[in-house]
Amino acid sequence: MIPRRQTVWLVLIGIAALCIRLAPLARGDLKFQTGWDAADYIPLAQGIQHGCGFARFDNGHCASADVSRPPGYPFFVAMMPGLRTVLVIQALLGAALCIWLGWFVSTRWGSGAGLTAAALLATDIPSIVYGAMIMSEALFQFLLTGAILLQLSAIIADELNARTAAKVFAAAGLLAAAAMIRPTGIFLPLFAPLPFLLMKAATWPRALVFGCLAFAIPIPAMMAWTARNQRVAGVGTTDTDSAGILYYYDAAGVLSYATHRDFFTVQNELHRHEDSQGDNSPSVSAKPGGLARKSMQIFLQHPFATVVVMARGFFLVATVPDRNELNDVIGTHGAGPFGLPPSADILIRVRNMLHSPLLTMLVLVQLVVTLFVWTGVGRAILRDGVYSKGEASLLWIPFSLALLMLACAAGPDAQARFRVPAVPFLAMLAGIGWLGKRAGEVSSPETAVCDSAMAVRPVVSQMKG
Repeated sequence: MIPRRQTVWLVLIGIAALCIRLAPLARGDLKFQTGWDAADYIPLAQGIQHGCGFARFDNGHCASADVSRPPGYPFFVAMMPGLRTVLVIQALLGAALCIWLGWFVSTRWGSGAGLTAAALLATDIPSIVYGAMIMSEALFQFLLTGAILLQLSAIIADELNARTAAKVFAAAGLLAAAAMIRPTGIFLPLFAPLPFLLMKAATWPRALVFGCLAFAIPIPAMMAWTARNQRVAGVGTTDTDSAGILYYYDAAGVLSYATHRDFFTVQNELHRHEDSQGDNSPSVSAKPGGLARKSMQIFLQHPFATVVVMARGFFLVATVPDRNELNDVIGTHGAGPFGLPPSADILIRVRNMLHSPLLTMLVLVQLVVTLFVWTGVGRAILRDGVYSKGEASLLWIPFSLALLMLACAAGPDAQARFRVPAVPFLAMLAGIGWLGKRAGEVSSPETAVCDSAMAVRPVVSQMKG
């Protein structure tokens, strides 16, 4: 139980987060909101609405069955009466997540840590920018973070009963939904059974049985969609887009570094080579398995270049501020050139950014906040003797998942957008690292009742005397 004053502050932070996320809707058109991946999501959603199944609706006709992306987000968009409603729902989810995260952290590590975590998430510029677009980041962030918060609350209870089991199974359901929204969700079923395995009060046979049940919840949807793709297009994966990114960005980046050639020159060569093999499909790749194998061959042939490119990409996705899309939101003139990998031509980017004092200030603020967040994360993870072993496990789950999300996005195309799924976990750890209290220093409802009883007992004794 957190004090009423802190509850009020959490609600105010949530309201501020909602207002910030709704602000881009004040613009008359949705040109900015419907760029980038929206060009794929909107036709797919329209296809669902027009009875095409999971296929694009273009020029009044249904296209062939689509296998380029997972189905979750297009179905989410198709459920809404309009695109503005989608953006409003995403803003509400973002604001609700700020309150939920802040409340959870406050009950375990104190109000200071909870308010800090909520404020960091509420003001995170990449989360604001991409949540204001027809893109999957906001929905994926909410589902993933909600699942982990449910899991952590079950671990804290440390008792295998109907209530904790329901939380873990609900979390597994959220993980299943998240796995059908973004390709990086392929790893999420591995996290589903963790609470049962970490509960000390649960016996190993029961924990193993319940863990297998939790693991089984996300699997059927992924297997069913893979079978659907195999049936309609001969593709044995949940999507083809991720294989194309692996080959045309990650592998191209490794070849570019290893051969000291321009990234786009190498990328165009790879495209021409695949086209010469007879793949002229509109999809990024109709042969994701083949592209994945070719990518692995390139990585193995150039191990040093692979390590350098991926390490550089990891650093960038963990720290780089948002610039181009933020420039579109605030309507300044400090963006460009477009299409460059973030690791290239940094001086050109800086010179363009300096054309706008407002954009420059917001980018610098992002860098300062990022430094603050990662310092707090380090304080939470590396300090010994501050938290119990059980409490340390509560920190390592969100930390591991944040690193996994960042690692999946490491590469030449690394950008602030791909940090959005990890931001709530980083904000949580930063709040704990800077202002977190030990578990014994935070009063739970049961502790508060006991403390009140202890305080009343001497008074009663004196009255009897």
